[in-house]
Amino acid sequence: MGANQFQVFSKGEVGRMHVLAHQLTDERRYELGHRVLGEWLDNRKGHTSEDVHLHWHMGVFELAVSEWSSAYARFNEHILPAVERGEAATDAPAMLWRLRLDAPRRAPLPWEVARAYAISGLRDESDGFIVLHHLLALAGAGDIPSLDAWLHAPTIDEAHGGFVLARLAEGLRAFASEDYRAAAARLGATLPWLVHVGGSDAQRELLHRMAAVASDRC
Repeated sequence: MGANQFQVFSKGEVGRMHVLAHQLTDERRYELGHRVLGEWLDNRKGHTSEDVHLHWHMGVFELAVSEWSSAYARFNEHILPAVERGEAATDAPAMLWRLRLDAPRRAPLPWEVARAYAISGLRDESDGFIVLHHLLALAGAGDIPSLDAWLHAPTIDEAHGGFVLARLAEGLRAFASEDYRAAAARLGATLPWLVHVGGSDAQRELLHRMAAVASDRC
């Protein structure tokens, strides 16, 4: 899904900035995105879910221009508090994984808050894209038992998004277990089908990155 097709909260100034962030990400114009979105956010003090999501985009730009510490600080200031309010179901685990993969050295990350939110959210969530991010939170926290419990649930095809989401969960479990050969195989096989789980190209890029990292570590 290109930026010109992105419809989530695409109204008003916030919507225009959201669409622009996707456009610049799709075009890999990270430095421009870093400058433009950064200047816009510096003049805005909102705390809505839309604001939190734009801070996620800004974190993506910061990581792309090698400003890991800035992205980490932004996560702690804007995204982590949203998790504690019961928000950022996709933004928090997605940014935590990017911080983990781009960290200049091994660094402790606040996975437990995202993990607890995921455990609670998985009970009733039916949106496959949100379920995927709950599974990302479990994998990032190294919660193998909870991943296994989800994978072995008898209603996986009906309630858990079907075959693609199940294979993604297997790949995430393998990554969390450092079985990178299995992770590369499972995640890689699902990449052509990610569009069926939902999200944007900018959001799905994380799974492509994880598959590539797993392949490199085989």
